[in-house]
Amino acid sequence: MKKQILKKFSALIFISFFLISFLASCQQINNIFNISNKADIGEDKGLTIKDSNEDSVVQDGKISSQVLSDEENSFTEKSVENNIKEISYYISDLIPLEIRSLISEGIDKASTSIEEIKIKQIDNKNDLKDSELNIDFKIYGEKTENKIGNYVLAFVSGFYNCNDNIVFDDFLKLWSGKDSALFNMDDSSENKEMIIENDVYKILVKVFGEFKGENLKIVSSQREVSDILLNNENAFSIIPFENIDKEFKVFQIDTISVFNKKGNIAKDYPLDIDITASGNFDDDLENILKNFNSGIITNKDEGSLTALMMTGCTALVRGTASKMEQKGITYPGEKIAETLKSADITHISNEITFVEGNPRDKEDMIVFSSDPKYIELLRYVGTDVVELTGNHMNDYGPKWMVYTLEMYEKEGWQFFAGGRNLQESYKPAKFNVNGNKIAFLGCNQFGPESYWATEDKAGAAPPNYDDYEKIIAELKKDGYIVIFTFAHQEIYEYTPSSGQIKDFRRMVEAGADIISGSQAHHPQAIEFYRDSIIFYGLGNLFFDQMYSTEVRQGMIAKHIFYKGRHINTVIITTMLEDYCQPRLTDDSERYDILYNVFKASDLKQ
Repeated sequence: MKKQILKKFSALIFISFFLISFLASCQQINNIFNISNKADIGEDKGLTIKDSNEDSVVQDGKISSQVLSDEENSFTEKSVENNIKEISYYISDLIPLEIRSLISEGIDKASTSIEEIKIKQIDNKNDLKDSELNIDFKIYGEKTENKIGNYVLAFVSGFYNCNDNIVFDDFLKLWSGKDSALFNMDDSSENKEMIIENDVYKILVKVFGEFKGENLKIVSSQREVSDILLNNENAFSIIPFENIDKEFKVFQIDTISVFNKKGNIAKDYPLDIDITASGNFDDDLENILKNFNSGIITNKDEGSLTALMMTGCTALVRGTASKMEQKGITYPGEKIAETLKSADITHISNEITFVEGNPRDKEDMIVFSSDPKYIELLRYVGTDVVELTGNHMNDYGPKWMVYTLEMYEKEGWQFFAGGRNLQESYKPAKFNVNGNKIAFLGCNQFGPESYWATEDKAGAAPPNYDDYEKIIAELKKDGYIVIFTFAHQEIYEYTPSSGQIKDFRRMVEAGADIISGSQAHHPQAIEFYRDSIIFYGLGNLFFDQMYSTEVRQGMIAKHIFYKGRHINTVIITTMLEDYCQPRLTDDSERYDILYNVFKASDLKQ
């Protein structure tokens, strides 16, 4: 019995050994078959299978990792994909398209430095629940977190409005339906009306809630807003910064101007609306926001803004010169210097030449000179460009005009509308500031003719309008915003003469963008003609006329340029004190100046 069991056990061992050997042989055959297939595939794809003497891919019956099968490649790719984290984000459709595009570009760029991250933008608001990052306007009163941009709005009316400032708290009360003093700007009993374009209204509702006040009209386009503002002095609006136009009055809010640059103000402009990001933040989202460049996400590019201060008559003679000798050379500018220096370009129209010894022996005959040391005042107020149209430029002869030009050149200042000869008097002063190309031209219409520059004599530029039309055309062709100034007939009235109107408009028709009268010792009308603005007279800056309120009044035109366009002008009003020193007006003085200037601006000619 034991022998039979032993025989059966031996037979079982033999059979098992045979089966194991057989299966091993089959596996080896299968490996060889697969290797053959790999080689065929490699030849088809231009790959090579090396032999054992050349780092063969076949080693001990295995395929080297140097060649992967299609299945192995697919598996590897799927493994990588499985390790990539997808982050989806949604940008509110209330945010204007251009700003949305900038935000998308910023997020994509910020995520490229983070490995194993895939960014996906959700376009459908219905899929908002799937978004890890939501970008929208911040609701007023909420804490600002994760700011990635801003959208700047402006409170505006038509240009001929004597008021300049609103209180932001009054706006909030009006919006919420509470009693508000926002429109109690004057004694008018007429109803004031808010005109807001539909897309802007939706933004304001998002930020401030539903409008609960009265007298709101929602329109479908910015063109409708403009048409209403320009034809209704009781209409007001809130518009995006990029839609500001030269024919609008742009209000300060809590005395802060929308044209101020952030580094120049102590607190934020109230209608600078934050765009923020919210969501479930992890390290990856935090890194994306950290890398995000929010400085470019705005509709107000401060690097494209240029401010120019245009001033009226400067004549450092008579009583002004006496005060400078008594109280210091810079005394006339002490209350206005910071205002003038705040611009990118400061213009001075100095009607008098500097003469060594400053004889002052003919002032009773209206023949003037200035002491060369008085140039310190012009330096003190930040002069960049000097106008030479004045009718006293050659009171002491062409020699001293050349001397004066050399003084300006030593200061590094440009000058225009006068020169050592006729050709130089035609030469425009050119500036390119923050991408805004600005050119100054001008002429002396008033005379005397003997003071005009000739081919071989220094003087003021003569009124050769045909020549200026050609020069302006060339400047416009080269992309310049052209400013043309006049020393024209002196009119001691707010209303300009017919001669002024004719000549000033002619230069607009030639293509000039801004026309400015520097001859006036009295503020004059402001007119929009075609697509340009005309200041018929700015009044005095530094001069000794004190005999009436009107000659003490002055205007400084702060012209704003943005991305190659003249977009607005802010009028700064002054009052002369102590025969030489202009100061900023108080509210009642300002209102009086603007009211009379605007009243005279309704020119029917």
